[in-house]
Amino acid sequence: MSTQGYTPQEVAAMSGVKLSVVQKAITARAIPARTDRRTHRRQLDATALLALALVRSLPDELHLTANDAYRLLKRSQEAGEHTTVSIGDCVRIDTGKALADVRRRMALYEQARQRIVSDPDIMGGTPTIRGTRITAQSVLGRIEYGDTIDSILEDYPYLDRETVEVASVYAKANPPRGRPAGKLCRPAS
Repeated sequence: MSTQGYTPQEVAAMSGVKLSVVQKAITARAIPARTDRRTHRRQLDATALLALALVRSLPDELHLTANDAYRLLKRSQEAGEHTTVSIGDCVRIDTGKALADVRRRMALYEQARQRIVSDPDIMGGTPTIRGTRITAQSVLGRIEYGDTIDSILEDYPYLDRETVEVASVYAKANPPRGRPAGKLCRPAS
């Protein structure tokens, strides 16, 4: 896993939890966050991301707070156990199964940090797939509007399936900031 932290937006995108839930957990100090000195943005570690995803994956009957999930995951990591978490003597959670999708998205995101670049000379600095002029947002937009990965690969035969998935995960975790481009007002008719 990455030693680099994740922003609340990245945690929300990878864990499937709403951004407001992540922000509330940070504010309530249910999960620890630190401030990146360079960007002055809050950062969470991988355990915090997994804790929020674990809470989301559990059935409603089993109530577990983000703080408790974080502590349980930290304790199991320190003990060298990465597949189960125990709550008392009766409840055992198979974290390997419960967090498999999230761990896959985390691995894709780590690849995205290498494959997606932002160069002011290419597409005005919009994040693109390395070596192309294809933006991560355009890939995500196509997927969200019903295109399949196969149809994207037909249009861009020099890409592979994993690169399309990586671009999609990256775009979800890093939405465009600021005002949308374009005209601010419509002309009067």
